[in-house]
Amino acid sequence: MEQFDNEVLSLLEELKQKHDIRFETHDENYCGVSQQNNTATVFYNPKQFNNASIAHELLHVWLSKFEYHVGSHIYLMCLSDPKLSKIMTKFLCDYIENLFDHNKMYPKYKEMGYSDEDFIVNGLEQKCSISDIKQLSLSFLNVYNANSINRFIGYLLSIYADHVFHDYLEHLSLLKNKNAELFKIVTVFWNRWLIFDVTVIDPIFNSSYEISNSFLDEMETWVANKKIK
Repeated sequence: MEQFDNEVLSLLEELKQKHDIRFETHDENYCGVSQQNNTATVFYNPKQFNNASIAHELLHVWLSKFEYHVGSHIYLMCLSDPKLSKIMTKFLCDYIENLFDHNKMYPKYKEMGYSDEDFIVNGLEQKCSISDIKQLSLSFLNVYNANSINRFIGYLLSIYADHVFHDYLEHLSLLKNKNAELFKIVTVFWNRWLIFDVTVIDPIFNSSYEISNSFLDEMETWVANKKIK
């Protein structure tokens, strides 16, 4: 496609060595990518064509060569758990996978010369609002709400994964006051991801499964004596 800039064309050439890259149009206001085995299909709106958005989706494909799995592993491991399956929904686990991808692809995205604003939709906006957090009610009469826990995890990770600086001090304080133990579990989970080197994955010494399994162990302990609805 003649609209591609040199950075996208260069990345495409690299990816085509191992992938069949296809492009399809859609009417949405964002780009997306679907991967199955070695075939990747990038969806884009021709009326809103943006090389940075195309590069973003191709970087998801680029990351797949490192074969790490966090969100998908968490989802599968929670399916048979009567409590965690209510919290770690497919949507949340896909969201975690996406945020973790963004963290690892962002340096390469910036090396390609693209702007912070175009990294994601509404790229310069805060990723979570004070009002959203204040509306969270994790429990009532010692019964915990699975959807609220789900959103707590999503809100906190979205703050940590923000690629531009915002003052989130009040957000973080509010979340921590909601539940300090859960706050710590999610924070440790994110910090383990930050130091994880996706380019040197080793099943013993540097595995993404260790990160997700540690998170799940801590979540299992946290929900153990709680009623989750």
